[in-house]
Amino acid sequence: MSVAIVCDSSVDLAADVLEQRGLRAAPVGYSLGSNLFLQGEQSHHEFYDALASGEPLILNGVSSESWEAVYRAAAEGHDEGVVCLCQAFGSNSPSFDFAEYAARRMSHFEELSVRVHQTPRSTAGQAAIALALARVAQSGADLAAVEQALDAVTNSADIFMITPDVDGLERAGELPLVTSSSGLGPLDYGVPVFRARDRIKAVDLADDAEQAEEMLLNRAAEILGGEPSIVVVTHALAPEAAARLREKALNRLNVDEIHVTELGPTVGGMLGPGAWGMGFCNAPPS
Repeated sequence: MSVAIVCDSSVDLAADVLEQRGLRAAPVGYSLGSNLFLQGEQSHHEFYDALASGEPLILNGVSSESWEAVYRAAAEGHDEGVVCLCQAFGSNSPSFDFAEYAARRMSHFEELSVRVHQTPRSTAGQAAIALALARVAQSGADLAAVEQALDAVTNSADIFMITPDVDGLERAGELPLVTSSSGLGPLDYGVPVFRARDRIKAVDLADDAEQAEEMLLNRAAEILGGEPSIVVVTHALAPEAAARLREKALNRLNVDEIHVTELGPTVGGMLGPGAWGMGFCNAPPS
């Protein structure tokens, strides 16, 4: 018995990591101005340069055709079908509806079983969940065990991001909403820490980057409870900040597995270049 794990490209995991872990990722589509892209068609520098120049970003999600292609490719050699993890970021994203539509088509026309799960996490938090499930699936676990592991690790999964300024949120038109819902007052008088679940929410305001990282790690340590954990550090053209946070996470948390990714358009399009942060979840039991 074996199960394939599918996610979307908002996890931002490198191609070699996806391959090693037996994961398949459906590409997120987006538009910058009048140009349409699939994630991966632009370099991160090209994407963030376009944002900085004022090109408006629209996230189009994953099309049903892309989901179908990835389901079909992932299912080869897996007799219990596919488990699909669909990120929940952005209330207007059609990705989940398209994922379910594609799953119904696969069942009807190709007798392929696809179980779609919309997790309340995004980007690096979703990546940690995907890596956890890949570990379970690669151990030879059946569908029931994989979905049981999904329930277990999702409870401990989260993602927190730091930005040096709020210029990205201002360009995206999100700053007034994020500020008004935070209870922290104006966010441009410090270094904000954001939780990035189904939307961006400011949760702390630090005096500087070092204090912001300490706040982030305090929250992560409390959620993870000292248990072995999968950590994904992510950044938007901020490799030095990501490397620093990675070392702090290794020293502070009970890290079982750690990766560094480059933040793509899903959350990066709102926070802008210079953002960095961390997603995580407890590692599944051996």
